[in-house]
Amino acid sequence: MNFPLRVLHLEDDARDTELVQATLEGEGIQSELTRVEREQDFLAALKRESLDLILADYTLPSFDGLSALRIAQQDSPDVPFIFVSGTLGEDVAIEALKTGATDYVLKTRLARLGPAVNRALREARERSDRKRAEALLAGEKRILEMIAKGDSLPAILDVLCQLVEEQLPDVISSVLLLEGDHLRHGGAPSLPKSYNGAIDGLVIGPSEGSCGTAAYRGEPVIVSDIATDPLWAKYRDLALSHSLRACWSTPILSSENKVLGTFAIYYREPRSPTSQDFGLIELATHLVRIAVERDRAEQALRTSEQLARSHVDVMMRSLDVLATEAAPEKFIAEMLRTIGQHLHARGVLLWLRNQEDDSLRLHLVIKDDQQVAPDPDHPFVKDPQAWKRSLQLQEMLFTKGPVVCDDVEQDFRIGAELREYLMNRGRKKFLAIPMFVLGEVRGFIGIQHDERGAYRPEEIELAQALAHHVMLATHGAELGEQRRHAVVLEERTRMARDIHDTLAQGFTGVIIQLDTSVEALRDEEPEDAAKHIRQARELARESLIEARRSVHALRPQALEKATFVDALRAIITNTTAGTSLHSDFQLKGEPHELQPAVEENLLHIGQEALSNALKHARATKFQAQLSFDSNAVRLELRDNGKGFVVGYANGGGIGLIGMRERAEQIGATLAVTSKPGTGTKIIAVSPYQQSVTK
Repeated sequence: MNFPLRVLHLEDDARDTELVQATLEGEGIQSELTRVEREQDFLAALKRESLDLILADYTLPSFDGLSALRIAQQDSPDVPFIFVSGTLGEDVAIEALKTGATDYVLKTRLARLGPAVNRALREARERSDRKRAEALLAGEKRILEMIAKGDSLPAILDVLCQLVEEQLPDVISSVLLLEGDHLRHGGAPSLPKSYNGAIDGLVIGPSEGSCGTAAYRGEPVIVSDIATDPLWAKYRDLALSHSLRACWSTPILSSENKVLGTFAIYYREPRSPTSQDFGLIELATHLVRIAVERDRAEQALRTSEQLARSHVDVMMRSLDVLATEAAPEKFIAEMLRTIGQHLHARGVLLWLRNQEDDSLRLHLVIKDDQQVAPDPDHPFVKDPQAWKRSLQLQEMLFTKGPVVCDDVEQDFRIGAELREYLMNRGRKKFLAIPMFVLGEVRGFIGIQHDERGAYRPEEIELAQALAHHVMLATHGAELGEQRRHAVVLEERTRMARDIHDTLAQGFTGVIIQLDTSVEALRDEEPEDAAKHIRQARELARESLIEARRSVHALRPQALEKATFVDALRAIITNTTAGTSLHSDFQLKGEPHELQPAVEENLLHIGQEALSNALKHARATKFQAQLSFDSNAVRLELRDNGKGFVVGYANGGGIGLIGMRERAEQIGATLAVTSKPGTGTKIIAVSPYQQSVTK
């Protein structure tokens, strides 16, 4: 109980007020009584003072207690109201209690006053605690609903701050979010905009106010008086100019115990926290953690989905160019332009190594989405051997990994001449992605940007994937210089088929898994969503490996890790996992040893048929049967999709053409049966060939 009690006493006899105060003191209850006897004085006291208790006589010369009770119920409904009267009949007492009085005590029996006051105050506290708990529960429910609906993070954080301020009327609350080593504005609807703007971008450290220090330490920081605490030395004048005198800040920790930001409570007078304050702070930080982690998970999902779609878009675009452009140089230029578009780059440069003297040649330049002539002032153009003196490029040769420069001006690995050249042209950061042929770095792609900032992992991954397309085309161009035109056409066809049969199919599976994860998130099934995201990540990783293997002309990874039967079964199972397409794989007969080329081409035929069922056929069932007969292996693939007229639909598409070419390479027969509305059946039969040592 807070002492002394602030009591309003409606009484016309000052002696009775003195007697009441003495009685309370006799019970150990310290009080400050304000006596009024007229209605206007009663109303003024209600508006002027924050009361703990109202005592009232029932009958006064110009006013009455029952009228005072009705006024108090309207203006101060949570303040206990006790009648203290000389006479109060039973009927009157019952009416008073029904009207809302807490209790009544006769002046002739003031010994009951102390117990009645204690009980009234206890019940008032219980009612207040119950209302507060109900308000917190309703506020928490509202915030969780906003999180589930996907409302914006700033809107959620503002509502949370308002919830805290409703429970603690003298409080001003704030949420800051950690980005790198800076704290950024998250939510603070009651703080002045000038103050929010001044602390936005605050660098965390051991003496950076309450929030910067809490984020740095990873533990709560309680500053009860900003005017005297050394942690606020840098920001004291700013805080005091906005009448902020106390600040308690708590770090928001993720489920992995990493600092996500801070939740702070400000007061306009020096204050230390109570247990009630700590409980509310704990709830607030918990809700902020949920909101921030959900927001970041959705951002990561959107980024992953966009990355997968970018892969597929580029692959489809490369297939179109391969099919229509006879000149490899045009294909290379188009791929460089695509890199610039997807990574929002200012310039994209293709550098190639000369194998004879190890010099560097600037092969193609894309600037602002247009192909331009190489700049003769570039240090590596003026001296083709100068690149050997670049620490970054030598690092790339050693690690065979990408070179990342987030800040041209500050990166010590850049030579002075190259730094000056880049800065004079407004370049602030760049990526250098190596390109390999048979494990050797044959060149690299330089991707330049006009703004500073760290490259995100997904940007680097996308740049690497796109660089493989350029290397495929560059390798094809080199073959064109060494072989006859027919060989070049054959190699280009192989590259297009490899891209289609490996990367395109793999990333189709990635998109399907990501779409399924989005549905799981909408249904509030985070575990299912996480499972599909992990599946998508695994498919993407396998597809990137297949891209490298395609450049090196190696055996598919699936057949390196498993037998042909297991590899085919795994591709069907992994690609359709969690989708609406139900798959079934059957094996008949004892598996026979096959030539590597037979396994590879049959695997790709099965992969292409599955991809068509997923992307085009709108099928719900897919059946694969692999049979080892006495003289041949037979692969039968069926779906119940929409079907097509074999002589027209897709007859000239890369899918069926690729399947027929693969069948021809291994001396197999390929039969395709389909009609609109009846699904599709594909049968590939390959006679056994003489066994080879694997």
